[in-house]
Amino acid sequence: MEARTCRIECPEPSEQPEPSNPGRVLDTERVAARDATELLAHGGSRDDGVVDETYDTRVKIGEALEGSSRAIGDKPVERSDAAAIFSAEASAIGGGVAIPGGVAERAQAAAAANARAARGEDKITMNDVLTWETTMKLPTDKAVTSEVAAAAVEAEAANDPRGKTNPCGVSAALDMAAKHNSENERAS
Repeated sequence: MEARTCRIECPEPSEQPEPSNPGRVLDTERVAARDATELLAHGGSRDDGVVDETYDTRVKIGEALEGSSRAIGDKPVERSDAAAIFSAEASAIGGGVAIPGGVAERAQAAAAANARAARGEDKITMNDVLTWETTMKLPTDKAVTSEVAAAAVEAEAANDPRGKTNPCGVSAALDMAAKHNSENERAS
């Protein structure tokens, strides 16, 4: 494969305070055998162009929550969404409690406000609750497991009037992340 010269910068959005991790910068000039996409999947490159194979590629709980926001961002937050977010956040920190002022508390407040909102345009959406800072608000880098996903599915279904989950919602994103993590562990 022919060497490609490229530089990919992946900065975080600038409208929020400067995050502690400003993003990854990949310099692939000296890398002949891998393209930039593969480097991103393996955590980027060091200064010498060698891929850091120790980078943790598992999907974290905060990342899965943010992913669900991208899938259903304009959907108003419902009680079932808030329950699944609470379940995920509680799994991330352990002990069955959520972070005061965290994502789950914000989701629960949004669901309550949406239940009282008279007009659809007044409702708080998933994008409003699950922003790019979700991964920063969760204090752990805990990867999504099948247990985390199952708890979120159960919480979402228990709080849905029809007893169902959204096929593109929070629990679905956690379930996909758990499957991804499980497949990567088996492949390692």
